[in-house]
Amino acid sequence: MNQPHPSMADERVELDLPALLGALRRSLKWLAPLTVGCAALTFVGLQLAPSYYKADSKILIEGSEAVYPGEGRGVEEERALLDEEGVASQVQLLTSRDLSRRVAKRLDLAAIPEFEAESGGLISGVLSMLGIKRDRGFASPEERVLEVYYDNLKVYRVEGSRVIAVEFSSQAPELAAKVSNSIVEEYLDLQAAAKRQSTEFAAAALEPQIKRLREDVTAAQERVETFRANNDLLLGADNQTLSQQQLGELSTQLSEARAARTEAEAKARLIRELLNSGGSLETASDVLNSQLIQRLRERQVALQSQIAELSTTLLPNHPRIRALNSQLADFDRQVRGEARKIMIGLENDAKIADSRVASLSAELDQLKGKAAKSAENQARLRELEREAATKSTQLDQMMQRFREADTRRNAEFLAADARVISRASVPLEPYWPKALPMTILVAIAAFILGTAWVIMREFLSGAALSRISYGGPEFNEAGREHRSAFAATRASSALPDGQTAHGAIAVANPGGAIAGSDLPIEPEKTIAHNVTVAPALHANAPAASIADGGKRRENFKRVAVLSVDSEEVAQAVTFRLARQAAEEGKLPLFLEVRPDMDDPQAVPGFAELLDGSASFAGVIYRDPASRAHVIESGQRAIDDDLTTNGRFDLVLEAIDHTYDQVFFDLGLIDDSLISAQILSLADKVVVATGGSPAGPELEAALNMLEEHTGAPVTVESADPETAVGRGRSSDMAA
Repeated sequence: MNQPHPSMADERVELDLPALLGALRRSLKWLAPLTVGCAALTFVGLQLAPSYYKADSKILIEGSEAVYPGEGRGVEEERALLDEEGVASQVQLLTSRDLSRRVAKRLDLAAIPEFEAESGGLISGVLSMLGIKRDRGFASPEERVLEVYYDNLKVYRVEGSRVIAVEFSSQAPELAAKVSNSIVEEYLDLQAAAKRQSTEFAAAALEPQIKRLREDVTAAQERVETFRANNDLLLGADNQTLSQQQLGELSTQLSEARAARTEAEAKARLIRELLNSGGSLETASDVLNSQLIQRLRERQVALQSQIAELSTTLLPNHPRIRALNSQLADFDRQVRGEARKIMIGLENDAKIADSRVASLSAELDQLKGKAAKSAENQARLRELEREAATKSTQLDQMMQRFREADTRRNAEFLAADARVISRASVPLEPYWPKALPMTILVAIAAFILGTAWVIMREFLSGAALSRISYGGPEFNEAGREHRSAFAATRASSALPDGQTAHGAIAVANPGGAIAGSDLPIEPEKTIAHNVTVAPALHANAPAASIADGGKRRENFKRVAVLSVDSEEVAQAVTFRLARQAAEEGKLPLFLEVRPDMDDPQAVPGFAELLDGSASFAGVIYRDPASRAHVIESGQRAIDDDLTTNGRFDLVLEAIDHTYDQVFFDLGLIDDSLISAQILSLADKVVVATGGSPAGPELEAALNMLEEHTGAPVTVESADPETAVGRGRSSDMAA
């Protein structure tokens, strides 16, 4: 059979779903008990395993309210505490070894048998010897307790919140709740202790700084006062220096003197003008304010009244009236004289005021000169004052911080940056083991793994794949080199005396995979060294019968087909028998064997399986007309060395494990060792003819085959209507 491989011709590879489902159906006889057994063992084992209970507490990370002075944090500090990294830091604090030691000591976990970490057995001992794992025997009791403690502890942040969950599992439900609550309590105590410690450290650090700063403030203030005294910058009223106060007072006095001078000069000038012009002196306020002038004016008024009264009875030249007029004129001269004296007094006051203005101006100029000279000293003084004020402010701030720290240090309680929102309660049901769910999962896993193994086996063997070629159902190819005609003597020489084609085959890898293939071999079916396997195979050959349309078809495992006419006849009969077996629901294999064929253009096949250069998956493909599988002869001749290299029985055993029936197409009868081996292992031999009547050569061949194979021999025609059956030698005549 020398047709191109499907990869070299027009073909496609398909999944043989019926074959795959059939393999799964056949595997249920061991897969179902395996699944049930695994489930039962799991259920029993979980019933014997100790139960574990889990309890959890939850805390909320939040900023504590300021109870004591100075306890409040800034915005950045509060944000650093409440962001994702801050919460993760609190998780690490909850799992720290210091906190764990405090919990273990508080609850005396070392005295509880559950926390006595035992050795890990043989595997742990081997790992310890190899240095992969630390030997627990060298660990301290505290470390062994913490090892069990951390195995049962789980601390995590609840997603999308600032809540931290603390879970602890134990064989005792009360212990699980107690440890979980103790972890939270120790965490809060540890935070409060850390706050108190930082407060005490701050207060202790502030005390020497305050002492040093006080000395600096005192020294700075002394420098200010010394500089002020040495440079005549002493302070008077309103925090002003004496020179500044004197300068202000002189400026005021100078202004007043100038105003008095101006006023006196103006009043004297007004009186002078009235005297010179003969105007009424009563318009000058200083003249009117003079008591003498007031009395003179009163007497003038009285004389004027007397003259007016006498003028009614006396003439103007009357001596009495003339005497009164003379007195009135005398009073007027006295008033003007008194007014002149007032004018002179005002002029004198103006001169005095002018002298005072000159004196004050000189003194003011002198003070201004001194003030200009002290400007540099005042700038230095202000610098010293600022330095002293800065140090004084620092001292006040530090004193305030010290008082706040001292208040917190002496407080009986400091709030932590977290609060408990859920305390652990005693669990009522164990969280592990969950017998029923785990049993179901193990059963499902066992079934899936077994199913996967069956499917993989079918794929690796090629039974689940079919290569469909479009070269014709009989796989004939023009230009095939026909072998010689049938010769009975050559067929009889195929099995010389003393030679067993099936013996002396040793399995180099029992229980493993066949070299060059991907089919497994069951250990109990491997072939031992120097053990003849043909009789055993014959003994195990099935002898069942299948009803097919009223006919009885014998069910033989291995059927060898050869021809007395041509290779094409043998091929046609072999295909017909394989397809009939496939129609009966079996999985048959068409195996072509051409010992003398040497064609490098052919596809890999049975010859390559024997020399190990190809695997089953690379040589098996499907008959396009049925679900039968096909393996061609190969590219090289199957000589005696290839037949006896120790792989023939291994390949044949793998085929027997996979297929229900194997049909060997031996072509024309020849004297090759491989044909003799196959005939010796066949459960049935079929001689294919082209339809010619039986002759002496055919009878001789049938007798020889029945004698040397020990299997029933039948004759099949390429035309199924003329097929002839053969039994034992007793039926030869028929």
